[in-house]
Amino acid sequence: MADWQPVSTRFASMQAAASPQFPTITGFNPYAAPQSNVVSAAMKPQHALASRGSRLGASLLDVLVGAFAVGLPLVAGIAMLSGAEKSSNEVPVSAIVSFIIAGLAFLGLTIYNIILLTNSGQTIAKRWLGIRIVNQPDGQNPGFVKAFLLRSFVNTIICQVVPFYSIVDACFIFREDQRCLHDLIADTVVVKC
Repeated sequence: MADWQPVSTRFASMQAAASPQFPTITGFNPYAAPQSNVVSAAMKPQHALASRGSRLGASLLDVLVGAFAVGLPLVAGIAMLSGAEKSSNEVPVSAIVSFIIAGLAFLGLTIYNIILLTNSGQTIAKRWLGIRIVNQPDGQNPGFVKAFLLRSFVNTIICQVVPFYSIVDACFIFREDQRCLHDLIADTVVVKC
């Protein structure tokens, strides 16, 4: 026949429309592991990390508050006790009273800090410096178990058993998320209020 055409020309337009066209992507590896964009809860704008300096300052201030509240009556009691040893063998009542005041100050300060940690995630010095402890994933108050038991109590026990643990714990503050070992144990982070 005179109007015969090759089959390829007749169905070429249909074949081009039916076959999917995949875009060419350069640098794409279809065999690579899936990637995800992970945003840390500590990096959210409402949870700005506390500076390393404010955390160090809070630790030092807590030690100074304890030294002042407990140390002064304790030193006074020791001074009265050593002065009494030279003059007589009896323990002066003022030295006993000083030791009782030191013990009550230690107990009161410990209980007050536990209450603050449980209710607001702060110690006395953290409150003064405007920083607080929060849960890492959600930024909520960590409560008694995380803020005191895991972060302080368990950490103190580990510090007593493992040599140089306190140095390693403190060095972890230089991580990008500024979480020390006690933060990792309790799954907490210290943020600005």
